[in-house]
Amino acid sequence: MKKQIIKYKENKNDIIQTVEIDLSEIGIKSEINKYKKHIDKKYRNIFKYNVDKKLIYKTEALIPKVNKKRINLLLVLGNPAVHSVAERMPFSHEKTRCKEKLREHRFWRTLRDFEVLKFNKNLEKPNLKNIVEINDYKRDCLLKGNYNSDFNIFLLSYFSFPTPASGKYSGVAGIEKIFGKCLFKEVKEFEFQRFKEIVLNNKIKNIICFQKDAINEIKQDKYKQIGNILNNPDYEIYNVLKNITLYTALPTRFILTNKGKSILKNILFDIKRKNKID
Repeated sequence: MKKQIIKYKENKNDIIQTVEIDLSEIGIKSEINKYKKHIDKKYRNIFKYNVDKKLIYKTEALIPKVNKKRINLLLVLGNPAVHSVAERMPFSHEKTRCKEKLREHRFWRTLRDFEVLKFNKNLEKPNLKNIVEINDYKRDCLLKGNYNSDFNIFLLSYFSFPTPASGKYSGVAGIEKIFGKCLFKEVKEFEFQRFKEIVLNNKIKNIICFQKDAINEIKQDKYKQIGNILNNPDYEIYNVLKNITLYTALPTRFILTNKGKSILKNILFDIKRKNKID
């Protein structure tokens, strides 16, 4: 039996989760250390080694503590940004040209504009002084389902390892650079199993995926494509994991473009039509 070298530890009381990789038989510790030195000092506590040569890192996954009588909807993203993990909130904020000023992330703005998720109070514009309070409020609402929506919102970074939002180690390509091809293959197998268990254990039937690498990983698992609808090559439905529908949207960096908004609008229309939501 193949040794399990990657383990996921879920905590439904928080958005921040834990992953452990056993590096005792894999000689890549120096590469991980090189990456840690590249990360801003204030984010290095996201990654640590224990005495058994195990890499333990923090990641993001929103599994609501409370499921209200709504349709479960999973939004799948790429991998977490280190600053969001440190601040315990996916898409914590966007930076502006002025260091003192922040901006609400386009992801949350889009969900509000499309009435996917509206928080129960109007939040202040984020800045360095109030961002912790804003994120604490959002986190509490997301875990308890205290928001206006037709859906119970689940969020999953398909690839769990956090990287900077930009630079040579950013994104999924950055993860492969850090781990190398051999371990990255193990990572991909682990991530699909984690994805599958979250979907099945929470009876999720509708998934919107915003990340091309994640979409490709799911498709490569040899599930049958059942159609391209609305004559839009970027809007596809796949028959995945027993009658579960996977919708493919544009990456979040394009979510506010006309094409990105059009695709998301059509996806939401189809989900609501299929589930008879007015």
